[in-house]
Amino acid sequence: MASNSGFERRSVLKGMAAIGAASLGGMAPALAATDTIKIGLVMPKTGPLAFFTEHIPFVLDQVKATYGGQVKSGGKSYAYEIIVRDSQSNPNRAAEVTQDLILNEGVSLIATFATPETVNPVSDQCELNGIPCVSNDAPLEPYFFGRHGDPKKGFDYTYHFFFSGDELVKALLPYWKKLDTNGLVGGLWPNDGDGLAQSKGFPPIIEGAGFKVTDPGRFDMPASNYNSQIGAFKSAGCEIVTGVVPPPEFTTFWNGCAQQGYQPKSVYMGKALEFPMAIAPLGERANGLTTEVWWSSNSPFSSSMTGQSSMQLAQAYEKASGRQWSQPLGFRHSLFEVVFDVLKRAEDPMDTESVKTALAATDLDTIVGHVNFGTGPLPNCSLTPLVIGQWSKGTKYPYDIVIVDNTNFPSIPTGGDPFAIPYS
Repeated sequence: MASNSGFERRSVLKGMAAIGAASLGGMAPALAATDTIKIGLVMPKTGPLAFFTEHIPFVLDQVKATYGGQVKSGGKSYAYEIIVRDSQSNPNRAAEVTQDLILNEGVSLIATFATPETVNPVSDQCELNGIPCVSNDAPLEPYFFGRHGDPKKGFDYTYHFFFSGDELVKALLPYWKKLDTNGLVGGLWPNDGDGLAQSKGFPPIIEGAGFKVTDPGRFDMPASNYNSQIGAFKSAGCEIVTGVVPPPEFTTFWNGCAQQGYQPKSVYMGKALEFPMAIAPLGERANGLTTEVWWSSNSPFSSSMTGQSSMQLAQAYEKASGRQWSQPLGFRHSLFEVVFDVLKRAEDPMDTESVKTALAATDLDTIVGHVNFGTGPLPNCSLTPLVIGQWSKGTKYPYDIVIVDNTNFPSIPTGGDPFAIPYS
């Protein structure tokens, strides 16, 4: 998408207002100038992706404690307001509430997170309307190519930081090679943004490393059962399973494995196994399950917003919430590190063009690592570190994530060695 002038972008916004008034119940865009910076936050507060939002109240309290309701930019203090909208874990709803924030609330910047089903429709609406957007918690490829991004051009207003699918599969390979398996891998990839990206990108890399992939094909969710996929993996003798489904779907799959007597040695499942809340109901059958680790309490990074180390952030969350830390905590925190860094650097934080310019120039050390949208590997994107962990029986909590392979990021310490799932 070619760059447009601020005048052209404002014209698009006004044009969208006329279109959006009918679909939003006659609402008109909020164009009146104020001294309050409005920040939109779109997230799946309800629905199957709600696991991703549990840290938001704690993080917003941190923001309030740090800034006290004021942000300084260009020698001037501005009040700010964070307006939260629930996507209901639905891409269409995500687009609708984003349009509402743009046309009715007059936001200067929108932040979003939690899988391509949330991030992509929000980013698309922002790009269309010339509103800066920063996001994380969706792999880079489904974020960029799922939005029909052109690597030669990139986007104008939308920026994203997280790990990439290519980085993920290359992190899994050395971990799998440390396990005693037959090298046969079953792929559980649904018919959604993540599933389509992984089913296309993973098999060539996995097989190029000497493994063999069995792929039963795409499927829609929710699924009443996974008997056909389990049967295919079992028949092929797959001792490794990799895939990407939400927690409720994994529970259905994992229960089906038990019913059919299928006992793979290693199971990695994106989306489903990052969270203690999703692991706890599995009981003894959680032991040994594999997760990618985007952030942990042992990550060697600190916050630009509060100065906390990763361990201090995790401990503060546990004390305030009474719940176990989980990986999204670091990324919820880092999202607001970037948001307020951008607003502080913008020449005029009330002007979307100024905010966009500051967002594009982000160069910040955060609690999840360094964020710089000029580093790629795709335009408008910044890659963050990734290692591999397994759930193991804990002391304070029933299960803890133990980092078992850090081949690609040795600065992130391991806490144990890879082990096959115990079925006793």
